[in-house]
Amino acid sequence: MTAVERGAPDRTEAAAGRRGRVDPTTAEGRRELWRAMVRARAFDQAMCAHNPHWHEARGEEAVVVGGFAGLDAEDAVAPHFRGACAVSLMRGEDPAVVAAGVFGTSGSRSGGHWRGDICPTPGDRMIGMFSGSLGTTVSYATGAALHLSRLGGDAVVVCGFGDGTANAGIVSESLNLAAMLSLPIVFICQNNQYATSLRASRAIAGGSMTARAAGFGIPAVDVDGNDVLAVLDERDRAVDRARRGGGPSLLHALTYRLGGHYLNDPEAYRSAEEVAAWRARDPLTRFADELARRDGFSRDDAEHELARETDRMKDLVERAKEEAPPVTAVSASAYAEDWGAAS
Repeated sequence: MTAVERGAPDRTEAAAGRRGRVDPTTAEGRRELWRAMVRARAFDQAMCAHNPHWHEARGEEAVVVGGFAGLDAEDAVAPHFRGACAVSLMRGEDPAVVAAGVFGTSGSRSGGHWRGDICPTPGDRMIGMFSGSLGTTVSYATGAALHLSRLGGDAVVVCGFGDGTANAGIVSESLNLAAMLSLPIVFICQNNQYATSLRASRAIAGGSMTARAAGFGIPAVDVDGNDVLAVLDERDRAVDRARRGGGPSLLHALTYRLGGHYLNDPEAYRSAEEVAAWRARDPLTRFADELARRDGFSRDDAEHELARETDRMKDLVERAKEEAPPVTAVSASAYAEDWGAAS
């Protein structure tokens, strides 16, 4: 069944309704997507050099960028933890501030009160996994969509989650509520095929997340998660549908985690041959080839840009790590004037 048959608007309507800042039909729009993917990969790999517990998103950039690029400032985002920092960068955050947030140093938005790589930089309309519990952001995002629907207007929420998180009960509850109330939200299952070491094909009963979404009456579509243009196209259609009052949609984006669950993961659960086969489908390489074919962007240009951006990110990440921890009064809080009010 096609996306149109499942209830998504047709391509003409989606193109006419696109409000985002990225137009993939132009060379400049495609270059903007490329730059976002390069920033995501460069920041991610710079963090790998300084954080042995880093949950890298190498290989999943097409889902992250295609899923969250070009949204309006009024839209809310709740990215999956793997790639959340890249979403912060796309929303305009300074990478030095994002890096400080990972290390919990004074240059972060919280002034060093919080640290971690599992959620984006705290900010307006940015929903993160601050509790450390998988699935919570899906419920937060659904609540945000309920709030936006009551405000009126046409702002939407885009929410990402992984294949492992898909089995959390709170995800099903959120899908049910979103469908019941016809909320303006787009769910994106970022299926990298492994929940730590458990293969998604063994863990998700009933086929895939598209089948589950259909059970809730939610329009759903499978998309190549290593093709940024395909992801963006389906995301745009789903967003346009939500803006027009059509309710929630779900994208199931099949991709692959090229690195381990975390940096020091021994990866005994999969073969080197499997990883090599998916490395040949690296989303950055694929998109660079597309840019070469359509826009005359050479492979040398692509490799040079990635290397230059990676060096820049490594420098600022190292400086963020070396910042002194914050020295604050015991009574100071990032959330309230006193600890009693914050607890």
